[in-house]
Amino acid sequence: MLLVIGFVNMGVGKNEPRDFGIVLLSGALMETIAMAFVIMEGDVFGATVAAAFVLLLWMLGIGLIVGKNLMAMNHALWFTGIFFALITAELIMLRAVMLSFAIGLLPIITILLAAAHYMNKPVIGKVAGVISIIDGFAFFILAFAGAVGIVLP
Repeated sequence: MLLVIGFVNMGVGKNEPRDFGIVLLSGALMETIAMAFVIMEGDVFGATVAAAFVLLLWMLGIGLIVGKNLMAMNHALWFTGIFFALITAELIMLRAVMLSFAIGLLPIITILLAAAHYMNKPVIGKVAGVISIIDGFAFFILAFAGAVGIVLP
């Protein structure tokens, strides 16, 4: 999802807001199902982090489909960014280096996206897009390493 968000914010390809919203809602549905498995495992910390990301996907997807730049979405982006910053601080204390890096980019992305919409400056959204692409690849590396049984620092 971060790769899709990044490339759309960078203006790669022809992107219709409603189509992008449908993609985000599809991701939100998949993430909601995945979050249910995290909850069943009893991982409260993981479920909390996942819930914030799922909230963003649902909120942005619905907003794009409705076709409005809702101020409430900007506020939610801002506050979710603060939440991700606190999660990053916790991960740093746990010495989870790679996960700290990947989750640590999320506050930057969400706060920049909120700022882009507050100030109506698409350039800030493009910066958030580049960071989102980098973060998407970081999460891809984490997922691949976990799938093949490699534990990253």
